[in-house]
This record gives sequence, structure tokens and C-alpha cells, in this order.
Amino acid sequence: MLRIRQLSTGAPCGPLAEGVWVDVETPTPEELETLKKTYPLNPLAIADAQEIGHWSRFEQYPEHLFLVFRTLEDPHRPRSRTERVSYLYFPERQGLLTWRNEPVAYLEEFWQNFYPCSAVVLWHRLLDRGVETFFTHVEGLHDRLEDLEEEALSHDGAEFPRLILETRRGVVGVRRLTSQAREALLHLERLPILGSDAYLFRDLTDRMGRVYEGLDAARDELSNVLDVNLAAQNNRLNLVVQRLTVLSALFLPLTVWTGIYGTNVKLGAYNLPFPQSEIFLWGGLVVIGVGLAIWMKRQKWW
Repeated sequence: MLRIRQLSTGAPCGPLAEGVWVDVETPTPEELETLKKTYPLNPLAIADAQEIGHWSRFEQYPEHLFLVFRTLEDPHRPRSRTERVSYLYFPERQGLLTWRNEPVAYLEEFWQNFYPCSAVVLWHRLLDRGVETFFTHVEGLHDRLEDLEEEALSHDGAEFPRLILETRRGVVGVRRLTSQAREALLHLERLPILGSDAYLFRDLTDRMGRVYEGLDAARDELSNVLDVNLAAQNNRLNLVVQRLTVLSALFLPLTVWTGIYGTNVKLGAYNLPFPQSEIFLWGGLVVIGVGLAIWMKRQKWW
């Protein structure tokens, strides 16, 4: 698909006009030849634009400026498919060419609701919308972290740590995307050719820096949540072990008492007849058991 708008009016126009926005989506060989005849496209830039899954990067070619900007499609999903738009800016013709290999929702929205502006301003608006996907992702991530913090104290087993590790891998992936995009914007904002409009791109770089810091904080917070969950599981295990130890300590003297009573020897005055011996046995068990239980309770063992 190849379509062209006049930046000053927003009206469709031909490829030979100056001050235009050219939007290309998976161009056919014929459309690509038309572009090459109309605009001085660097072959290396075309190769990068056609490559699927290319990272964000910036390059200043003699013919034009070239920026690959990779963003997120759905920031609320932990494994969101990423979107990539290649921008080719022609300073002499004051034109902007956007190249994509798949539909990009925010770019299509800009095309349908376009209003007149310069090529640099349009470029900034498109990049700003891409940066916003990272901000939305970080906000959703922090909300998710709050839920995970509340669940960390109640979840047992291996499912919760596995969930934390999967979320952390997603954060690392988005952090890598953010780092590449921020580096590309840093190269762009330092170009003298942008003149007084350079502040627009400095603002984008600053915002990407805040996104990067937010992702770093989220990664550290996930490690803390995992530590809290493991500590809570250890505390529950220690409590179980403590209770079992108390039970063992409680029954040990009772076992000794019944063992002594059941020995096949005569103990003088303690060789009691049947009724008294039963009272002596069960009374001793009750006294020893209740006495130990009260003492352990005072010691706060249970």
C-alpha cells in the first residue's frame, strides 16, 4: 500500500510534490520502484526497513535521515507483540516517509485524523504516540506489581515464583526495547539540522529515560516480591516444624511414663493392685501432659 498526503493541506497528492507525508505498508515491487524513482532512498535504509523484527536504530545517510522505532502494540498484555515503524526524513524536500511491514494502529489513526503541520512536527507526534505505549505499559506494570505484592504472602507452591519469573522476563524484554529506542532518539536529538525543533525530540528522550527508570524499579520490585513470597513460605514451613516439635516434645515424657509403668518388675510400694494402678497411670499421664502443655503455652511455643 502506498498513499501520499500534502502536509500543508492534508489533501491527497502525487509522489512528485514537496512537503508530503508518504505512508508505505508492505509495498509491492511496483510501488517500491515508484518510490526509488521519486525519492533518493539509500539501499541500506531500504534493507533495514524491509527486515522483520529490526531493533530501534538511527542513521544519518547523505540522502535522508533514517530512524527505526520499535514500540509495543498492547501494553496491558505481558507478552505483547511489538510494532515497528521506519521513518525517512528528507530535509531538502521537507517530506516524511513512514514504512511499516504490518498494520500499526496509532499510525493509521493519525492518517485518518490528520491536520496540517510540518514534517518535523508530524514526525514528533508519531514518535510521541509510540513513546506513550511504553508509558502505558509501565503504568499497567506497576498496577500488576501491587496485586502481586498482596498475593505474595498467601501463595504456596511453585506457581507463584514461576509467575514472578515470567513477569520479570517480560520486563527485561521491554527494558531492552526501551534502551534501543532511547539510544536512537538520543542520536536524533543531537542533529544540528533540526535547528530550533530539536527540543521536541529532547522531550521524547527524557520521557524514554523515565520509562527506563520505571522498568528498572519494576525489575527490582519483582525480585523483592519473590523474596517476600519465599520468606513467607519458609515462615509457614517453620511454623509447621515448630508445631510438630511441640507435639513430639509433649508425647515424649508420656511415652517414658507408660514405658516405666509397663516394665515387668516390682517397684516395692508402687506395686499397686489393679484399680489403684489404673488411677496412678492415667493420673500421671494427665498431670504430665497438662503441665507440659501449660508450660509450652507460657513459653509461646504454640
